[in-house]
Amino acid sequence: MGALNSVGLWTIIGLLGIAVPIIIHLLYRKHRRQTDWAAMELLRKALVTRSGQVKIEDLLILFLRCLALALLALALMRITLDSNSAIGEKRIGMVVAIDASYSMNHGEFSRFDSAVAKAGEILEKTAKEGDPVSIVLMSSRPEILLRSARYDPVQVKTILNALDSAGQNSLNLETNIELLDELVAELKTPGKEVFLITDSQEMDWAELPPAARNSLENLQENANVFVIPAVTEGEDNLAIESLNYTWGSLRKSGEARFTALVRNTGRSSEESATLEFSIDDTLTKRVAVGSLAAGESRPIEFTTQFEKAGNVSLRAELSKDDLADDNVRHAVARIRPGIRVLLLEGDIENVVGNRSGGYYAKVALSPQDSDEEEGVVVNEIDPADFALEKLKDYEVVVMNNVLTVSPSTAKRLKRFVSNGGGLIVFAGDRVEASAYNQSLGAAGEGILPAELGEVSSSETEEGWTMEAAKSDHLLSRLTARYPEKLLDAIRITKQIEATPTENGEVLITSQSGNPVLLSRSTGSGTVLLFTTSASKRWNNLPREPLYAILLQQAVTMLTSDPDRLQLTVGSDASLPLTKREAGEFVDLLSPGTEEPEEIRVIQNGDQLAAPVSLTKHGIYEIKAEEGKPGVAIAANVNASESNVRVVESAALNNTLDSTGVQVLSREGSISKAIEDARRGSELSQRLLLAALIVFILQSVLARRFTNRINKDDTKDLSTTLQMSQVAAARRS
Repeated sequence: MGALNSVGLWTIIGLLGIAVPIIIHLLYRKHRRQTDWAAMELLRKALVTRSGQVKIEDLLILFLRCLALALLALALMRITLDSNSAIGEKRIGMVVAIDASYSMNHGEFSRFDSAVAKAGEILEKTAKEGDPVSIVLMSSRPEILLRSARYDPVQVKTILNALDSAGQNSLNLETNIELLDELVAELKTPGKEVFLITDSQEMDWAELPPAARNSLENLQENANVFVIPAVTEGEDNLAIESLNYTWGSLRKSGEARFTALVRNTGRSSEESATLEFSIDDTLTKRVAVGSLAAGESRPIEFTTQFEKAGNVSLRAELSKDDLADDNVRHAVARIRPGIRVLLLEGDIENVVGNRSGGYYAKVALSPQDSDEEEGVVVNEIDPADFALEKLKDYEVVVMNNVLTVSPSTAKRLKRFVSNGGGLIVFAGDRVEASAYNQSLGAAGEGILPAELGEVSSSETEEGWTMEAAKSDHLLSRLTARYPEKLLDAIRITKQIEATPTENGEVLITSQSGNPVLLSRSTGSGTVLLFTTSASKRWNNLPREPLYAILLQQAVTMLTSDPDRLQLTVGSDASLPLTKREAGEFVDLLSPGTEEPEEIRVIQNGDQLAAPVSLTKHGIYEIKAEEGKPGVAIAANVNASESNVRVVESAALNNTLDSTGVQVLSREGSISKAIEDARRGSELSQRLLLAALIVFILQSVLARRFTNRINKDDTKDLSTTLQMSQVAAARRS
């Protein structure tokens, strides 16, 4: 609590005002004359009770009159409530946080420009030289520009003038608030203030998550927190949410399809946009997006053929709009010259009419008309000969109905998968579930996507139908798009019961509810588990087209999954490397740079990797050297940040009301609003009203008590004279 007018002066005036009724009361008592009269002694005792009542009434009226004058003095003193500091009397430490997520780049005069201007006004007009100041850029990767430094107008102006645009990161509100709380704790001043300058996006501020709300409340306990919207006109935006591999061959001379998902994240419809697809920076296709209503999305596909092996960069780009950062999406396709598959054949019987699962797998993967050099080459071996094979010569290992897995085999398979290889496991009547759980499951190397159980058989000869699970996985999407009539023709009569692990993902299920196909990522590779057989013993899959589609796409995905090579700007990544040594330096080429940067290779678990900070969208690539393969990944902005719609000031006030955070959104000077907020809530009007009520109350009581005296039937002259003096004193 504070006061805007001089406390000392108005305290003296108030005390003098209160003294007036007390002095009048005392003067009345002092000038009262007392005359002894023997005839009146008999009446004295009768007056005692009446006199005591009069004294109580006098004291009550005196108290009310003093209270009225005291309230009047406090009102004229301009008392304030919840004031952070009396201006000019206390030092104030300030933390100015500017939203630097890429949605702040929206607009010709961007929201970020507006935020920087507001930050400059706040510091220039409300900060005092020498007081501690911190300046922070808020995003998924926050940056502290100034930390508890003595305020120097020239230094601060230089820092703010150097800010031309926000980065390409998204905003993690909770993480940034925790950082602000840390910076507030460093301020050693009586008054502390935090200013959050943001575009108040719906996704962040419409409904605060409980964790973010709690963080704001904790911050408000340690400082006065202000949210300052920095919004420019317009809330229109088109964005590319994703660029995904959809279908096809990712081998040399192969053809593949990719899909870009375009969404209208603004408030009005868009009609004139175009979308361009490029391969290795060469434009290959341009299409019109068409009309998109607010919130509507549209997938746009393009098909391309790959003429050479190696890492190929793909880009989808929208025509220009008010926010450029989300108009581009990148992908990397790892094009193989061919795929080598090692097949461990566990089926014993291989007679006409009852062929092995390995036979059907080879036919599905390597049709007779396929190119052996640029296609899939399958090398079938007995599981007992697995130790003789060099796994570095293969990209995928298929285990069909293998009886058991030794600990040494399990270790080799885990190392193979962690280094980027693919493993496909088919169940069968020879598979010992307990042995698999012990070697490849949680009890062993922990690469299986499920714990295996007993063999389950259908109660009917027809068997169970099959359906796609709710998953964004490529194989699940393929199954979901497969014609319903053809999918219904597939029947499964037996499968091993499987309980998914924590990291396991169900892709396809049967009518029984048991998973048919599961996936799990381990290191840089993936394990796929079929709970039914690769042959026709437990199902009719091998005679259906979906069987070949699933196997071919599975092998393609395991060897070159473009979706897996897409990461998010603002995160840290480890690029997996082979044929390198820990401590060795490799050259990393980042987006927008011509000269490579040297990165030291580190040991990341069982794998060698190069640590990379993803600060911009684009392709990050370590070039291949002689005998040492390269690696490339695509970095894209977080699509959720593309929602440029903002929360109105009134709604934002309602959202933050319970936290105690103030929203400074009124028109006019921000500095004036901050000064008013520092004064707190003035109580002058309330105190004046209270003084008036008390004054009226004492007047009513004085009149009532006086009238009662006048109405009393007193025949005694002395008593009448005394009561008249009391009435006169009350009226004064």
